[in-house]
Amino acid sequence: MSVEQLESAIKALPPEERRRFAGWFDDHRHELIQRKEVEAAQQQEVLFRLNETDAKPGTLEPFEEADVDRMIRDAAHAHTKKASARRG
Repeated sequence: MSVEQLESAIKALPPEERRRFAGWFDDHRHELIQRKEVEAAQQQEVLFRLNETDAKPGTLEPFEEADVDRMIRDAAHAHTKKASARRG
């Protein structure tokens, strides 16, 4: 089955079935992607960013404790929305 066929089949699902599929996909995403490929891509990205930072340190933005607090609140909010969507 092609990606286009999958897309058509998913779009044809009723809204409730699409929500169930989205939850299933989120839960099984790690099984669908080769871990080594992801790890290699992540390592390349980290090295790229480190090299970029070394080359242009002036492009870095300050990072304050308030930024960490905001990120934690945002992550908690996203988790709460995801959990309530699965129940609903």
